[in-house]
Amino acid sequence: MSSSSTPRSPAAGEKALSLQTSADSFDENNPPSPKLRGLSKFVSTTSVLHQVPEVVLNTIMGTPRDVNDDGSTSSKLKIEVIQAISSDEAVVKWSFSIEGGKTGIEIVVKLKVTKRMDGDITVSAESVELPSASIEEPSNPRTKLVRIVLEKGIISLQPEKLEQTAFTFSAKAGIAIANGGESEKKPPNADRVNSSTSAYSSKKIITPLSLPTFKTGNQDVEDLVLRIPSLLYDLFEIEEIIDERMKADFIKNIESPPQQTDAERNQIAKSADLVRDITSKARRIAGTVLDPVEKYLHQPPGEAVWGLSITKMDVPATTLLAELWCLDTYEKLAYHKSTAIRELYKDIDGTRGMEFSLSVRLPSGFQSRLFQSWYTWEGRTEADGRKIYIVSYIPLQEYKGTRHEITGDQRMVRAGIRGVYIVKELTDNTCEWTWAQQLDLKIKAMTKKLLAFIVWQQLGWVDEMYEKFKRNGMEVDRENREVLIKVMKARRGTPLMEDQVEIFERCSALLGEEGGGGWKPLSSKNAEVKMAIKYFPPKKGERSVLTGKAVGVVDSSAEEVAAWVMDYCSNGRMRVSREEDNSPRLELREKRRENEATFVTVKPLTVLLDKREFVFRMIWRSEGGKMTVAVESIDDEVDYGARLRMTRGFCRGLYVIECLPIRSGVKQCRLTFVQNVDAGGIIPAWVVDKNTGKALNIVQEIVDEFREDEKVDAAEIRELTTFIREAGEEEVYSEEEEALIQRVRQKFLDSLKEGNWRKLRSPDNFVTMESIEQPGNNKEQGTLIGRSVTVLDATIEQCAAWNYNKMMREKLNERSRDGELSRKMIKINNHSDLYYLLMDAGVAGLKPREWLVRMVWKVVDENTIWTSAEDVKHDDFPIGGGKGNDYVRGSADAFYKFEKLPDVRGVPQTRVTYCQNVDLRGNVPKIIANNRVTNVLAYLSRTRVKFDRSEDFDVRRRAELGRMIKKAKSTQESSAEALKRFEDLYSERRDCEQPRKDFGLAHESKVHATLFGGHGWGRTSVKVRAELTEVAAFLWDFGSRAGMRISADVERTFQTKFVEGELILKKEIQRRQKLESHLGVHHTDRTFNSIMTLTWTSSDTIILSVIPQDEDGNSVRGTARSKSERARGSVLMSDKDAVTAKENVVIRLKKVGDGKTKLDYACHVNLGLGVSHRSTQSFVEGRIHEMHAISVYFQRITDIEVYRKHDGQALAYDILWNVHSSKHRVERLDLVAKENKALKDLLKKYPSVKAILSNVLKGNLNMNRVVNMKLECIGEKEGTQIGKNLIPSLMTEALPEAGVNEWRVNNRAVRELVEKHPWFEAMAVVIGRGIVKTAHWGLMGRVVVGALVSMSDLATDCAVLWQYWEGGEEMLTYRNLSIVSLSCSMLLQLMVAYFQNRNAGSWKVFKECLIVLFGLKAPWDAYRVAMGAEHEAGAVFEPLMEMTLSKCVELFTESIPAILIQTAAILNVIESGGTFTGENRVTKTSLTSLFVSVMAVGFVSATISYDFDTDPKRRAENPEFYGYVPDSSKKRPIMFSALINMTASSVLIKSILICVLGRIDSIYPWYYLGLDVVLFIVIKMARNDFSYWIPIEGQLGTAISLLVRPIEKGTSFSRGSTPRRS
Repeated sequence: MSSSSTPRSPAAGEKALSLQTSADSFDENNPPSPKLRGLSKFVSTTSVLHQVPEVVLNTIMGTPRDVNDDGSTSSKLKIEVIQAISSDEAVVKWSFSIEGGKTGIEIVVKLKVTKRMDGDITVSAESVELPSASIEEPSNPRTKLVRIVLEKGIISLQPEKLEQTAFTFSAKAGIAIANGGESEKKPPNADRVNSSTSAYSSKKIITPLSLPTFKTGNQDVEDLVLRIPSLLYDLFEIEEIIDERMKADFIKNIESPPQQTDAERNQIAKSADLVRDITSKARRIAGTVLDPVEKYLHQPPGEAVWGLSITKMDVPATTLLAELWCLDTYEKLAYHKSTAIRELYKDIDGTRGMEFSLSVRLPSGFQSRLFQSWYTWEGRTEADGRKIYIVSYIPLQEYKGTRHEITGDQRMVRAGIRGVYIVKELTDNTCEWTWAQQLDLKIKAMTKKLLAFIVWQQLGWVDEMYEKFKRNGMEVDRENREVLIKVMKARRGTPLMEDQVEIFERCSALLGEEGGGGWKPLSSKNAEVKMAIKYFPPKKGERSVLTGKAVGVVDSSAEEVAAWVMDYCSNGRMRVSREEDNSPRLELREKRRENEATFVTVKPLTVLLDKREFVFRMIWRSEGGKMTVAVESIDDEVDYGARLRMTRGFCRGLYVIECLPIRSGVKQCRLTFVQNVDAGGIIPAWVVDKNTGKALNIVQEIVDEFREDEKVDAAEIRELTTFIREAGEEEVYSEEEEALIQRVRQKFLDSLKEGNWRKLRSPDNFVTMESIEQPGNNKEQGTLIGRSVTVLDATIEQCAAWNYNKMMREKLNERSRDGELSRKMIKINNHSDLYYLLMDAGVAGLKPREWLVRMVWKVVDENTIWTSAEDVKHDDFPIGGGKGNDYVRGSADAFYKFEKLPDVRGVPQTRVTYCQNVDLRGNVPKIIANNRVTNVLAYLSRTRVKFDRSEDFDVRRRAELGRMIKKAKSTQESSAEALKRFEDLYSERRDCEQPRKDFGLAHESKVHATLFGGHGWGRTSVKVRAELTEVAAFLWDFGSRAGMRISADVERTFQTKFVEGELILKKEIQRRQKLESHLGVHHTDRTFNSIMTLTWTSSDTIILSVIPQDEDGNSVRGTARSKSERARGSVLMSDKDAVTAKENVVIRLKKVGDGKTKLDYACHVNLGLGVSHRSTQSFVEGRIHEMHAISVYFQRITDIEVYRKHDGQALAYDILWNVHSSKHRVERLDLVAKENKALKDLLKKYPSVKAILSNVLKGNLNMNRVVNMKLECIGEKEGTQIGKNLIPSLMTEALPEAGVNEWRVNNRAVRELVEKHPWFEAMAVVIGRGIVKTAHWGLMGRVVVGALVSMSDLATDCAVLWQYWEGGEEMLTYRNLSIVSLSCSMLLQLMVAYFQNRNAGSWKVFKECLIVLFGLKAPWDAYRVAMGAEHEAGAVFEPLMEMTLSKCVELFTESIPAILIQTAAILNVIESGGTFTGENRVTKTSLTSLFVSVMAVGFVSATISYDFDTDPKRRAENPEFYGYVPDSSKKRPIMFSALINMTASSVLIKSILICVLGRIDSIYPWYYLGLDVVLFIVIKMARNDFSYWIPIEGQLGTAISLLVRPIEKGTSFSRGSTPRRS
């Protein structure tokens, strides 16, 4: 049974018309039928639809399905319910359009279900006549309307397998009414009915036609009716899902297939034996050794070539079998859609096989080949329980059963093909696929090499299959290891084979005798892994080589580590190998055993030495709680497909993996790796030493692979916390320890209690920092003592434990950030340790500094814990690193005081006071030493972030406040007063300006600051991704930590009044803010004492006001039940250094959508005298930034599932905020990735996206190399290249949108990412625009080139004009024409500048006109477009259209006239006897000017065409018109160059032709141009494309078309081609 599908509609994929319901009514019992004078044809068609019958029935009877957000559906077939009579009966109208919308087709039909039986549904279809008011005509009178009438129509719906429906439609069809488009006149008394819900705007009655086969265009009535099943097919089309259902059905029945015949068994057995024989004899194809698919060729004597491929597939064996066996899927039909013959027959002679015929077209000169094959398959179960599936196919003539005749093969040659698929199950989700195939094309003259090449090309299909099913490599590796771990546990204690025992004995000897010495320490990159080397005496016949050993602790079980070691060719390790040196790494699978594998690897040494080849066996053994893996080289030869220059090396090694006790749920083991490597040849000793350490790094690689830092740290902190809580007060301290605690405590608390502490600028608003100078003695200079205070969201024991444990992995991983070189900790007792720290001094020329302190913690009482640290000396840590001059020993004392505070909403609170005195010692300037105080105290800020639970506080509080705000009510007087206050403060001030910073989400921002006096005003608008009451609660919660973090406040206090039974939405607030100076002057902080009020003005609008306290007559100070609170987490500060200021703030919150709120913000501040204009403006801009930050805050807590385009743009603005260098952009990305929930989830799912974004943000110019890999499969290397690919795409496009679109099309991972998360493209556009603004190359492609072309054209024209000026009377005409041309160009550009900006103010007009007069209009327009300038208020055109208009003016008034003038002048010189040499010659200036003008025309014209065609918005709106520029990044420059050359050549040829004709007779050029335009209009009329797109009817429309079409033809003069259809 052959498989076929319904032919696709030519209109498939276009946007469908929306489903609508008409209000017209009919007589339910007897609807009228239209009369046909002469019926048309009887039509019948059958199609298979991808839905069940009931769904199809409901759809054709008018039930809407798959409605999009804009009300449209996914089909071009529009179905309107005219009258719903019953559930099984309705009058509906089917309508669709053809010929690009020029002809509308309608069928008004009454559908009635007449039969239901066993799932079959029969529906009658009879046309009915509409009332006069219901007969519609298109709004465009030039559109034809055709109504088709059906009689005795029958629709049959029969269920098919895979949840499909056989749709059969038969009826007599004819044309009832039709209008003839624009040529038909309307009846004078036609009824006109307006309809806002219809696709048509007018209706009329037209007399029915009697033509039996009416034709509209080239479509007859039968073809029109047959379009209905095709449109229904498009509506229900889910071909991919049907394919998956087909494969799933095959897999479901895979265990119960039809019985095999003896012939099938014999065929399978022969095929399996044949594959084994070919595998042992085939040779690898040259150049494929690094491919993931192994490819081989084998040429048996006297036979055709066999091709063989072997690969691991990341898919279950049954799924791959279904993919190979199911040849009748839509995917495979589409793959062979151009094939002349493709026939498939199943269920033949009761077998499980099938007959498959396929024709292949060969190159010209050869007849097509027909391949006919017989397929069968078999499933087997191996001894280890794994499944193996074998598919065999042989030439059909070898099958002895029934065969089917093939038609259309008379001129084809029957070729031969046979092959075998073997699918072997590896894990539940992976398998190994072996494919062998022999192809005989029946060409006698074909050489063996050519046939081998053809077979090799056939094997390329395996690469496509490999990429199709490839999954994330790390996930696949994990699955493979899990299977191997099960085997290891099952074989525990199983004895080894004799040869394996001998290998273990030789490898174990490398460890030497237990306790034996001789090992020399080797430097390691990480202290976690200890390395050593040793020379063993060589045995007889062996060379003396170095032996290395490495020991480390791994956070995993022994079996997991052993499985990782044995998986030598895993996806992860293969990726690393390719990235490092791209050398071969193979497994010799023919030598595979259950506990053994053989591998090949090639390692590079240095540039002048050959690579080393190692072929070795790996054997694992499981015994008790220990795993061992032995490694030893063998002498087997390896097939690389080519001869490689290598030296065979020898290696022997042993992995000893011993289980350690489980620590708080974390499995751990000790890994000892010892290896002896003989690289062969004669190599220097330093090369051996270097590569020995490199080989031992595998232990560090294993440690990093299984790292569980968070779990281990949590376990250690939990243990210490428990000990402090349960046994801390019982600890006994020695006199020395007590004395140390008291000395440190007295130094930092008692003696300095009344000291003059100086405030420091803290980078964290929740941490106060201050310092005081400690006087020095006669010999030493004084040092600063620093103190910081904060509140942590943790128990007092947790804070003390986390601070005391200096060897946590989290802290060790952060060492490089502070310049730390080494740290050690030696335990003295349960409460005391020695702590050693070595750090870089941070100043060039200074030696590293080391410190050694003794740390002691003590529980004073249940509410207080102290930790003291003081300098000590110890023999294990000699001063200066043991040599006396390597390091400088510094001095440091520290004291931590932890005080328990009351819990806040169930969250424990601890106040931490941290004091430290650090002396760098040595000859270090005092200023350098003191500047480190803030960096040292910042440790407490990082601690606060570690325990921060702000969201727990703020979210709960916002929820409570949100419920209270919903219940609150406002009076009409308060609402009116709030609205008036908002309007007064929000209204724009005179002389206001745009902020200096781009706040991204904060639109329409304006600021104004007085020159003196500290008065400033500002306003902005921003949209927030949150509900109205949630945003109001956020602003009202003045004590929230999020509000503190967002604002510039360093302290907040507030006082709220409560009245029984209701909430008075008014509170007193006090905020303290920093005031920055741009002139180096120190400004004191400003304190604002205000009243905050929240007022409902409507059901969807809230106004929040803040006014100074002295302006409010109803202060809440001192009222009943009032309470004063401090912002959660803020620390009390003194008011003596603050100046009182005033602020007036009003914020209007308005709901603008589901989960969206708009904030309109305005403020006026009075900062007091002595504040500069710029400081005031910066202060106001800081307030605007708060609104931007509020939007960012809610954006960061939004789930990725609800992210939309606006959210992607907001995320991009967040990443780019206030950063201008590539380094800072990447750092900002790291910060946002930690706090933005959506981005964090995205990076967790696809880690490689981090590499993509990082390299995009770097903005470095690179070569564009397309990466065609799946998103889930790309690694850091591929992600890096994908990120780099965006930069050249941005450089070559005028719009960032076009550059991002090119980037998306050319990189598969980006394409998949945008399909899954459409907001990612919007984010990339904003990031691209930001990079273009700051990158040094950003404007090079557009501004520089455009400016050079435009200004060079103007300069050369002026030079030629001067030459004409000196040419006397002979050149007078050319001089005057040139002056007129340049003057017209300048005048028209000035007119464009005026009309474009006349509503933007006189200053704007003056500036734009000045740019025109200086000849800088072209580069200025290009700059604005490249910067992503929006359509400004008051401007007539958007920036791109303005640039295009200016270019057109320059093109037609300067460049083209200059070409004609200069060509005519050159011809005049030549005609008068001049030459290109001698005195009377054509000057180089003239030729140069002509060349520049021609190229300018070509460049400008090509730029206009290129920019419009590559604009994604225009391509999406009109895909049939735009899109001739290819998407390939390699082809686009070629297309752009071709456009320039074509246009320039055409313009030059036409100019010469016109000038030559003019020299003959002045009337000839007009004849030529007129004939050109007439022919153009005739062609337009012949193509029915004369009418312009503007929808104007009648004579006016014709006049406009007659005016526009010649102008359009004129523009083709500069484009060098006839314009496309409009």
